[in-house]
Amino acid sequence: MISQRKRFIIYIIVGVVIATLWWVTKSKPLPVFGSIPQFEMTNSKGEPFGTDNLIGNIWVADFIFTTCAGPCPIMSTEMADIHRTFLDKSDFHTVTYTVNPDYDTPEVLAAYAERFKADRSQWHFLTAPYEDIQTIITNGFKMGDIEEIVFHSTKFALIDRNMNIRGYYTGTESEEVKKLKRDIARLNRES
Repeated sequence: MISQRKRFIIYIIVGVVIATLWWVTKSKPLPVFGSIPQFEMTNSKGEPFGTDNLIGNIWVADFIFTTCAGPCPIMSTEMADIHRTFLDKSDFHTVTYTVNPDYDTPEVLAAYAERFKADRSQWHFLTAPYEDIQTIITNGFKMGDIEEIVFHSTKFALIDRNMNIRGYYTGTESEEVKKLKRDIARLNRES
């Protein structure tokens, strides 16, 4: 039989181990890289859509064009996976901006959304005049300069309920997308 003293020591050791594990695994809040400025664009339904529709929600953004044969289909496939993973969360959205607004009309974006089986009440495909797209990419998301926009970023951006950018993730790398999903869940727990 274990003496009372030994039992007490075991309880202390177990308590210290649990406290240490909790302290080590307790994660720091995600950093804030900036905030998204007010914007209004047109969605794939032909309706105005902007920050007023997104404030109070967690969302992920990417930049593609529908005729892209390079990274865009991979990014959209990964975004579709994120979209399906969090579809049951009404306060989570995915937002895809076109970088070729002259071709990617709301109708073209709607067809593209269908291709990826998007629920367009939570996955929004946006277009706007080219200058507005340039502004949101460079000033809002802080992704590259004007010359790089045609060769758009393959990054996904994670935005919190207060329109703060909380992370950037390579949208063509599955390990980065897994990290993004974990960070979405973290943000959801923080709020």
